[in-house]
Order: sequence, then structure tokens, then C-alpha cells
Amino acid sequence: MGTHETTAHLSGHQGAIYDALWDPKTRTWLTAGGDGIVAEWHAKGTGEGHALLHHEKAFFALGVHGNARAAGTENGELFIWEANQPEAVNRIEAHNNGIFAMAWSRDSHWLTGGGDERIALWRGTELRDEWSLPGAEKIRCMVHGPNSMFIGTTAGKAFLTPHLEAGCSMRSVTAFDAHSGGCYAALWLPEKKTWLSSGRDGCIRASTPTGEEILSIPAHEGAIYRMVSDGNHLWTASRDKTLKAWRLNDLTFVRKITHREGGSTRSINALACRMQPKSSTLLFGGDDRMGRLFTY
Repeated sequence: MGTHETTAHLSGHQGAIYDALWDPKTRTWLTAGGDGIVAEWHAKGTGEGHALLHHEKAFFALGVHGNARAAGTENGELFIWEANQPEAVNRIEAHNNGIFAMAWSRDSHWLTGGGDERIALWRGTELRDEWSLPGAEKIRCMVHGPNSMFIGTTAGKAFLTPHLEAGCSMRSVTAFDAHSGGCYAALWLPEKKTWLSSGRDGCIRASTPTGEEILSIPAHEGAIYRMVSDGNHLWTASRDKTLKAWRLNDLTFVRKITHREGGSTRSINALACRMQPKSSTLLFGGDDRMGRLFTY
């Protein structure tokens, strides 16, 4: 570990950590666990976490936008609440087989992606619209680009669709083979006008705005579950227990964090980033039930 790098531990989950987010509005971290708890943590990882939600099933997905928060469970229930009103939680039976992805729509509503091959659009607790992707199995990620939305699926295919809003049609959809065994994460690089994606094959894939492959890099020895950007680097979190950094401008390998450097001892399922003027912080967590804040 470098001279100016620090690691803090977030202990309290009694099950695997499946998702994590930085909430810029409240300046806190959120984690979703296999123990059926969504927890909130101090920015520096000091003190104990505060349990916001309790459920008999695992939480798989989190969403934050402004004051709005959302969380999805293993059995397809959706929880929606406001950060300043944590006691006023709306609980919705949203999907038949788990919620694995969330996004905020261009018309200011929650989008949820489920294991029932459906994407649903919500205005509060009201179902405003829905779309089906037959053969997708589970919707694993939904990411906005400037002109389209990238949707990754457990079946391994990815879809580029119009931005999903109420009344939007999915007729003009581009489908392509992304990652064998499942496409789990994606992000848009505005400087390069390029999509990056990752999945079960352990590869990072760079694609044009229309889904044509530019580059494929064997990056990890296991599935890559999450990717984030800190503005200079792409960070990838994997089932192989490692966290890796890659230069954004050319995707050359920079460094690897293993358990010997204070990293995870088991699969890393969740990854989030907080960018500051002079430093950045990553929160990562997984099957060892421990959240780790890595500031560099």
C-alpha cells in the first residue's frame, strides 16, 4: 500500500455484500446484504453502520438519485423511500424473480431490472410502463449513454435501447453477444465515445456506440461483477477476490489489490466510488461480509 493510501473496515453484515453506493446528498455510503439488510455508513467508515431496511430475503440492488433511494430484493420486492424520511418506506411486489439492476430514467422515475426478463418503470408505487426481453434470463445492469441505454443480461447478450421512458417502444433495439455466461456491468466513456462492459468471462470489452467490439481484454481469472471510474482509472471487482485498476485512456493494467494489501479474502461483488478534488475512495465488499474503504 502506498504512503498516502488508507483502508477502513465496515463490519456488521452477517451475509455477503451484493451492492454498494455513495450517496452524495447525505454524504454516506449504502450497502446491500445477503442478510436482508440495507445499511448506511459514515463517509470515513467510522462508527457503526445504521440498518435502514430489514428483510427476510437478500438485497441485491441499490439506487440513489438526489433525495430518492431504492433497494431491490432476492424475491423481487422493491423498496422506495426518501433520504430525509427513512421511516416512510414504500414496499412493492415488483418482479417475480429478484431485482438485480436499477437506474434512474430520463423522465425522473425508477427503472428496475428483474430475473423475470422484465424492466419496469415506476412513478412512486405506480407501475408506469414495462418491457420484456425474452431470453435475457436476468437483467444485470442498466446504464445510460448519451443516445441509448446499455442493458446487460445473465444470458450473455447486451442490448442497446432508446432511453426507457413512459410510452417508449423497444422496437429499435440492437442486440449483440457481449460476455459468455453473463454481462454484469457496463459504463460509458464520454471522452472515447465508447462502451465498456464486463462479465462472467473475466474480460473487459470495449465497444462502439452501436455495440461493435473494439477491444477485449482478459482481465480477471473469475467473473467481473462491478466496474467504476474515478476519472483516471477503471476499477474492476471480481469473483477471483481481486480489485484491479486500468488506465482509462488505453486500458493498460496499473495495479492489483489482493488480501495481502488489505483487500478481500473472498469474491468481491460490490464496488462504489467517491471522487474528491485531491483523493478518491472505493468501497468494495463481497462474500467475506466485510466492507472496505480504500482511499488513495
